[in-house]
Amino acid sequence: MDNNETSDVAPPSLPLGAFIRNQHTHILKNWENSVRQLPHAQGLSRPRLLDHLPDLLERIANVVETVHTGGTASLEDMPELHALDRLDSGYDLDEVAEEYALLRACILHFYGDYVKSGGAESMALAMRELVSFNRTFDEAVAAAVSRYAQARERTLVALDRISEAALGTENLDTFLPKLLRVMLETTEAVDSVTLLLREDETLKVRASAGLDEAEMSSFSLRVGEGFAGRIAAQQRPMEVRSAATDPLVKSMALRSRGTRALYGVPLVYGGEVIGVAHMGSRTAFEFSNEDKLLFRAMVSRATGLLIQAWLTDREQAARAEAEAQKQLLNLVIEQSGEAIIMADAQGVVRIVNAQAKRQECCGLKQVGPAEWIEEGALLTEDGRPLKAEDFFIRRALQGELVTHARWKARRRDGVVRTFSGTASPLRRPDGVLAGAVLTARDETERLHQEQAQAETLALLDLLLAAIPMGMAFLDKKLRYLRVNEALARTNGLPVEAHLGKTFAEIVPECAPHFEPLLRRVVETGEALREFEFSLAAPAQPSGPLQHWVADFFPVRTRTGEVLGIGCVIVNITEHKQQEERLRQTAEFRERFLGVVSHDLRNPLNAILLSANVLLRTDGVHANHVKAARRIMTSGERMVRMIGELLDFTRGRLGGGIPVHPQGCHMRQLCRQVMEELEISHPGRELRLNAQGHFQGMWDPDRLTQLMDNLGKNALDYSPSGTPVDFTLIDCGETLRLEVHNDGPPIPPALLPGIFEPFRRAVAGDTHPTSGLGLGLFIVQQIAQAHGGTVEVKSLEGQGTTFTVQLPRHPPAGTPRLKH
Repeated sequence: MDNNETSDVAPPSLPLGAFIRNQHTHILKNWENSVRQLPHAQGLSRPRLLDHLPDLLERIANVVETVHTGGTASLEDMPELHALDRLDSGYDLDEVAEEYALLRACILHFYGDYVKSGGAESMALAMRELVSFNRTFDEAVAAAVSRYAQARERTLVALDRISEAALGTENLDTFLPKLLRVMLETTEAVDSVTLLLREDETLKVRASAGLDEAEMSSFSLRVGEGFAGRIAAQQRPMEVRSAATDPLVKSMALRSRGTRALYGVPLVYGGEVIGVAHMGSRTAFEFSNEDKLLFRAMVSRATGLLIQAWLTDREQAARAEAEAQKQLLNLVIEQSGEAIIMADAQGVVRIVNAQAKRQECCGLKQVGPAEWIEEGALLTEDGRPLKAEDFFIRRALQGELVTHARWKARRRDGVVRTFSGTASPLRRPDGVLAGAVLTARDETERLHQEQAQAETLALLDLLLAAIPMGMAFLDKKLRYLRVNEALARTNGLPVEAHLGKTFAEIVPECAPHFEPLLRRVVETGEALREFEFSLAAPAQPSGPLQHWVADFFPVRTRTGEVLGIGCVIVNITEHKQQEERLRQTAEFRERFLGVVSHDLRNPLNAILLSANVLLRTDGVHANHVKAARRIMTSGERMVRMIGELLDFTRGRLGGGIPVHPQGCHMRQLCRQVMEELEISHPGRELRLNAQGHFQGMWDPDRLTQLMDNLGKNALDYSPSGTPVDFTLIDCGETLRLEVHNDGPPIPPALLPGIFEPFRRAVAGDTHPTSGLGLGLFIVQQIAQAHGGTVEVKSLEGQGTTFTVQLPRHPPAGTPRLKH
């Protein structure tokens, strides 16, 4: 207190109570100056320091005035509020008492100066007022001390329980329910406690006691919204008297259970609101100051414990993540397809994964740098011993990044393998060298494969160069990868000019026609075989037309993926020219046969007519008759042969033997043929088996010729004592004819060409009745002309059977005989 400070004193007749009211500003100012000298009061703001004192001075003045008025007055709860406020600010009991002592001293100092000017009478009155003042002040101090002690004891008990609840907790989910249960049990009027934690701009219920947990667990609101949101936004406590009806309260759990008093405080850490805690009561409309002080103290302690648990959770999560990453790293290192070796800054090997041990890529041991290389274990690429100072990990330990390193290692079994890899220095975040790591892979097989591939490609190039046909390989974009000299010469460009160029760039005039075909091979993966085309050679665009045949096929990997296209192109111009010459020669020969066969009929007819006249003339000598008959037989044979030649010529040059279908009966035709065969082959048995309907549209002359040829063939190639069977089978829309004999089987080698012209049923057959070998060819041609087929089956022990299938009505477009 400043003893030199002057004040405007009241008149001498002013009693102490009125004096206190009149001078309370000077009293509080002087008291504040005195209290600010105390260490514990220096951190309090002025409003917080003077919070309850004006009301306290007013109530003290009222009590002192009872000396004059004879009335009654008391301090009520003013000392309690002051003491609880100081307890909330962290004051000790001695510090609270010292504040009261300084206040008493200030009042008495000012009032003493006033009494000096009042005389003896005023002195006597002043003494009575001082007695009342001191008694009142002592009561205030006693009440404050008592309330402070009670509140402090209760607070300490509550804080101890909170600390006990926090002991042994491992995470927030375990700690928070215990914390809220302690808060709920500490205050009798409180029946619900809720803790909301902040996530960005949202408050979410993290724990609740006394309310429906399922309903509260999903409750959240934004900062600034509702009761808890406004506490977070304003960063100060708040209280409502009827939470069930107050529109500020958004929680239906609080409203539905009829909550009355609701008091909430922010959880502040580092100047930031991290959450809100509030307590509610269904019985009280207002919490006592002591309860609110206690709740604030518990929330303050809980905030520290919450942060501690939070940090513990984060630390444990970080350790767990670090351990998981370490395990994952170890797993990656162990399961890596590459050999991995790690050394610390001193060069001591710390990690050698399973691949490195299995491959023995470096012959390393977990020892110091003096023993990095086993003698003779490591070699340079050219087979010389590798020096220790040149080894890659040693160089990496000196801060050098070694890429594309390659060396050889001799394993314990004596086998030398080739390795490649990278040696990298390992540095901490501050740049200090912490060690080195070597990653290595066994290149032996790859190098062998590359060498084998190079040899294969060299052989392929030799093969391409030696092959006279044009060959090339193109990728999927139709760019030339390889081309041989033959194809390059055809295109009129050197081999080197093709490589890397597209098909369209090399032969632009052919691209519109061939590129779609090549792209289809790439897209479908289907080869285009024996594709014939005609054009002038690209090297001689004005030269004669050339003929080519090409194969375009996909080139695939082992897994079936299409890599590109292989092309094989052959110039077949000479082959085509040769084919044309052969065709012209064959056509000439067959036309010649046709002309000869046709022109031979006239003299043959004259010979047969003359022989017939001799046989009918009377008086001809017997020898002449015999000669005439021989002439007739030979002539008729020549007519048949000429007829066969004519049919052969028509079959080859006229698009098939022409037929003239008309209504006829197959069984009658068959019976007529068998009768003629029996006359010309006396003593041979011919049998007919036919049941059903055998009427149809056929050429009767041609069918007679067909059955006659099959019958003669069966008789000629079967023993004389065996029968020949004709069988007709009604098959509905078709009719089947079978001619069977029991002769020796036709050799299997001859069966595929049995119906070819100029072929005989038996190789080297010299049967005296054999014709030109055209009989079965004509049978096939007649069957095909009717839209039918002919087949043969010949087996040992089963004989030979020719089967003809004929439709009852020949198909449209069947060639007809022209008259």
